[in-house]
Amino acid sequence: MKKIFYCLPLFFIINTVFAQSLLPGKPLGDPGKILKDGLSLAYYNRDYLKTTEDFTAFDASSKAISKKKFFQLFATGSYLPMRLSGSGNSYQLYKVSLKVRDHVWSTLAYYGKTGYAHYKMEGKEFPGLNYKDINGKVYNHENTKGKIVVIKCWFLHCQACNEEIPALNQVVDQYKNRKDIVFVSLAFDPEDKLKAFMKAHVFKYALVHVKESYIEKDLGTNEYPTHYLVNKRGLIAKVVGNADELSIALKNEASK
Repeated sequence: MKKIFYCLPLFFIINTVFAQSLLPGKPLGDPGKILKDGLSLAYYNRDYLKTTEDFTAFDASSKAISKKKFFQLFATGSYLPMRLSGSGNSYQLYKVSLKVRDHVWSTLAYYGKTGYAHYKMEGKEFPGLNYKDINGKVYNHENTKGKIVVIKCWFLHCQACNEEIPALNQVVDQYKNRKDIVFVSLAFDPEDKLKAFMKAHVFKYALVHVKESYIEKDLGTNEYPTHYLVNKRGLIAKVVGNADELSIALKNEASK
């Protein structure tokens, strides 16, 4: 019995060191400072949480976990994904203290639930791809077969949606010689207002009027802007929230 007793601490030490060695680096930031208020969390989410990109995940005990498990835990609002230093994109879940303010907790849970919802859409058929843009051009499953379709959901009075248009135009220019990539934007504003917007602004996406219920019920989107990347088989490859994430996702998909 004494041998077992003396060996146990060594066993736990070895396993603890081994578990820690699985992590590619140290957390980038202080969880306490990140969670002190909603603004700090928002900045951290903007600058460090790149969960639409490929990444590796670890739980609070440094054990490697699947993306699905990562998003399930993140969606509870009880864990903050801490970006880790080192090569690649990796996160370790940090158990959130009960002292975190309610509005910070709810914001964290919102980020997690949104990320999980987008993750679950991957691999599913994009619904209702049958549009006519404000110039009369038709986009449907037949004439986009074998093409990558980039779809933006937005509305005219969305500030973030408008601010990213120059960056989206750059993405369109980048792939202007790719006949197998199509850019379409869906907005629920009246068609006459959409036409007036396009006369006053340069937006290089095709612009389509759709019902708000289509975006929010059929597509399951109530956050604007939201971008869908549909692969050549008509399946959702990625769902992202801004132009930077879209650029990375499209680069990966276009290289296949």
